[in-house]
Amino acid sequence: MDWELRGPGLAAGRPPFDVVWYRRPTPPVFPPTLHPGDLPIARRESQDFLAGLYQLVSPDAFWVNPLASRPRAELKAIQLQEALRLGLTIPPTLMSNDPDRIRGFMDEFPGRTVYKTFYPAQWESGNDVAVMLTSEVGPDDLPSDDTLRVTPGIFQVKIPKSHELRVTIMGHHVVTARLLSQDSDHTRMDWRGGGAYLKVEPDRLPEGVERACLELMQRLGIVFGAFDFIVTPEGEHVFLEVNPSGQFLWVEEVCPDLPLLAPFVDFLEARRPDFRWQPTPGAIRHADYYERTQQRLDATDPVHVAPADSFISVDEEEDEEAEGEAGSSSEKRS
Repeated sequence: MDWELRGPGLAAGRPPFDVVWYRRPTPPVFPPTLHPGDLPIARRESQDFLAGLYQLVSPDAFWVNPLASRPRAELKAIQLQEALRLGLTIPPTLMSNDPDRIRGFMDEFPGRTVYKTFYPAQWESGNDVAVMLTSEVGPDDLPSDDTLRVTPGIFQVKIPKSHELRVTIMGHHVVTARLLSQDSDHTRMDWRGGGAYLKVEPDRLPEGVERACLELMQRLGIVFGAFDFIVTPEGEHVFLEVNPSGQFLWVEEVCPDLPLLAPFVDFLEARRPDFRWQPTPGAIRHADYYERTQQRLDATDPVHVAPADSFISVDEEEDEEAEGEAGSSSEKRS
């Protein structure tokens, strides 16, 4: 078998590669002129082709994270179950689309329920973007039962916070950032909505919690993860989730005392799941590359195929006449 890969960023080499950072691959991009009836087929064919490509292109590479582990490791229910087995504390949680169970959960913890999505959600309209963040909810905030049944949600008990932690683990190298989320109204419920309001300081995990995080990664089959914890006023660490594809360079951008770019580059070069970083003089810094990278991203456009000049679709009037006739079909070209 031979390979030919062409496209932006692929000129530097050809498979097999020795290390693959598989974070958030861009889904197939289709021209806006593609017929709506063709879009599901084109998307499915492209996704199946890419899935095979990823499996075959570098089977012996060091993957961050391994392909086989990715689907299971991203599941919130699996993460919470494995965290419990390892002795980590989690919030009382209900994952459901059953209106009676959801209301019963709220009755059990009156005024203390928050809602989360299983996957990041946002809606775009023109230049406006609405993002779904963690939100306090009560019985009066719930939509109709039919709407609740359509989309399962994560309902958890609201945990009192002293502060929060963002813990980035690459191999066995642990970087713990203290998020002073309770210092601003913009970050108190969900620090992701805070932007410039979020203050970050270096911190450390207790030894037992750090050991449990490393074991959790092993059980999930991942070598990189971004963990989220709440630290209560009493000092208890409450596990929320681990994102196998989580963002991490923003931590160094906000707090340069927490180097992440240098250890991550060394992690990729080391290709070891038990990697531990040792700082060296003159290590690269995120600030040295930020402006240059931003300019490159701003100049990058998605690659489209040429627009189609014709479509094949079923003629609705003729289709009605042919309804019920086995094997009959009619087409028109537009």
